[in-house]
Amino acid sequence: MRFSSPTSLRSTRPTIDWIQALRGLAAVLVVVTHSSRALTSEQGREMFWNYFVHGALGVDLFFIISGFIMVLTTQHCDGTRRYVADFLIKRFSRIWPLLFVVSMTYIAIEWLRHGSVAAEYLGHIMSQLVFRPVHPKPEYFFLMPIDVAWTLCFEAYFYVVIAVSLLSRQWRWWIVAALLMPGLVLYPLYKEHWNLSFYHQPAIVVNHYLNLVVSPMVWEFVFGLVAGRLYLSRWQGPPRWLAICFVLGAVAAFVTVPVTHMPSLYGPTIEFGGLTMFGAFLLLVMASKAIDIPVARGLVWLGTISYSVYLTHRLGFIPAEALMDALHIADATEREWTGFAVHIACGVAAGAFFYYTVEAPLSAFTRQTLLHLRKQVWARRTEGFSGQSA
Repeated sequence: MRFSSPTSLRSTRPTIDWIQALRGLAAVLVVVTHSSRALTSEQGREMFWNYFVHGALGVDLFFIISGFIMVLTTQHCDGTRRYVADFLIKRFSRIWPLLFVVSMTYIAIEWLRHGSVAAEYLGHIMSQLVFRPVHPKPEYFFLMPIDVAWTLCFEAYFYVVIAVSLLSRQWRWWIVAALLMPGLVLYPLYKEHWNLSFYHQPAIVVNHYLNLVVSPMVWEFVFGLVAGRLYLSRWQGPPRWLAICFVLGAVAAFVTVPVTHMPSLYGPTIEFGGLTMFGAFLLLVMASKAIDIPVARGLVWLGTISYSVYLTHRLGFIPAEALMDALHIADATEREWTGFAVHIACGVAAGAFFYYTVEAPLSAFTRQTLLHLRKQVWARRTEGFSGQSA
């Protein structure tokens, strides 16, 4: 999808194919990384640490895309509380309904496996549903019941920052900077511990939410904001030949990740992967200003269901393991790699199932219901003010 001019770009709220494709790629990369549990031989584990573990960078890519999308979807901000309320409703409806259903599914699985559900586990589920890290230490991925839900804590925090900034149309980006600076700049200076690795951040136990505020992972949302501002700028883009080189450079950055990135690390540097993902993403942003970036329709579809794939793919591993037991493959190598492929397929299938049966209909229902309630509340307040004036 390409826009002919900056004017048309600012007057629309597009679904950009190459962004959807990147979402799909990010989701599949995470599934591939987690599907590597099927690789148990020495050769399989070597392949995992050399190649498949780097699929975890799909998380960094998700964060950058999220920041980018926030710029595009809020470009018509008018600074009113009504706009902010609608923004929060749409963001909440996008991520919370599916999180709730999957959390209840995890409770059901816990009960089926153990015959009961411990009060501590229920507490962890409740913490997860309010996007609060269960454990303050990031190296444990905050011990969320749904292991990948730690990233949703960051998403929710970022949405709150954006929502506050939307209260001002003129100064919103200065507000974002003011809100993020204490955690990203002032706190590291105060602690004299400037560390850009997600795993090695000192834990703050007094309030688990503060571990989100000071995490270097937030820089990746900032990267996305920068890319979004460039995308909406009046710059017409590079010459066509240079735009093609940018696309090739982005592909090269993705392909060479096993060389440039340390296994299983996150953070906004080349070594930890975040800066590499941003560099590749920025090249695509600049190229898209001048040319149509071709993408496979399958990747666009995967981008559409990417949130469900990301959040539910481990549920797909349950039937994957049952299927592998039923196949009775004798050869160890064949069983290992077949199991790897089956886990990927079932992980994606679980995401597709949850998208069409839960995420899409439930998110739409939640959004419509909450928007309707908001309109009713606003209408009553308007009538109340009119009555007082009379």
